[in-house]
Amino acid sequence: MNIYYLLIEAKPCANNDECKEFAGAFVNCWIKANDEKSALKNAEEYIDSEEWEIIHIEEIYLSKRDYYIT
Repeated sequence: MNIYYLLIEAKPCANNDECKEFAGAFVNCWIKANDEKSALKNAEEYIDSEEWEIIHIEEIYLSKRDYYIT
């Protein structure tokens, strides 16, 4: 399995109490999956379970260790 990085713009659903406090957010996800499609599905399911709505997928790519080493 690989680790995928996703940057997702989202907003709280109308039935989420957080909608009174937040207009939206950028969600950073690192997800262990076999492919991008599975990683995106897992992210969507989690964000939905937290009663947030995805507005836009900003980025999705295979995370590489070298990117994070300084």
